Amino acid sequence: MRKRRDIGRSFATAYCEGLGLVAIAVIGGPAGVRIAAVIPGDNDRLDGAETVHSRFWCRGTDAERVAAAAARQACRESNDAARATMAVPQAAKKLTVALFSDEEVTAEAQNVAAGIEAELQNQQTNGGLKSVNQAYRAYRFETSGRGERVLRYDEWMLKYKENLVRQVAASLR
Repeated sequence: MRKRRDIGRSFATAYCEGLGLVAIAVIGGPAGVRIAAVIPGDNDRLDGAETVHSRFWCRGTDAERVAAAAARQACRESNDAARATMAVPQAAKKLTVALFSDEEVTAEAQNVAAGIEAELQNQQTNGGLKSVNQAYRAYRFETSGRGERVLRYDEWMLKYKENLVRQVAASLR
């Protein structure tokens, strides 16, 4: 089973996707420190030797502008991760872009996921998960009919919850 932290990260990723948020990451590696806009769940922009020092979130339409402005400011000052981290909120403020910390986004995603979990528990107690269980059976039937690997119920349910988090976040746009 996936670790609790990984599950929390998957809910945060779904939440950001639903809201249309993009990360502005301060990334350090052998070539130095850089600032880049990164779509949730997209680790293709990182090579194996790089580390994310900090991450901020904003609307996707603003992320590239903020990242570029922060990178220009950080390059003028030094190649230091701490200074690059400080440059991101400064750039967002100059561009009047709402910026959220990684902790704020993760906490809000956890709140949404907890509400969904409580509602699912309530429905389970009251026998209201029949349609969800029917959807799983239909998924299992269709997937096995195509000869593909079928997710276990707990894995499928995690994906189901991630989609609910994504839908709730999208409704907040």
